[in-house]
Amino acid sequence: MEYEKVYIETIVRFAADGGMRPLRIVWEDGRKYKIDRVKFTERAPAHVSSVLPLRYTCMISGRERYLYFEEAERRWFVERER
Repeated sequence: MEYEKVYIETIVRFAADGGMRPLRIVWEDGRKYKIDRVKFTERAPAHVSSVLPLRYTCMISGRERYLYFEEAERRWFVERER
């Protein structure tokens, strides 16, 4: 299975201790999705090329989804099947 990287707008809360938590994502067509819960945050490889991003395992609309943050690029992305 092949994947492509899709950069998305992400609304994030920054904590006083420097941590960050994604709250909402905005899809390419403008649809907004609330992140109901962040289950895990870890460094984990993506299926697409990226320098070991932070992977957020999120619950969005009752489904588990991965949201990635590339620190060097300072951008968020999701993976989409081609």
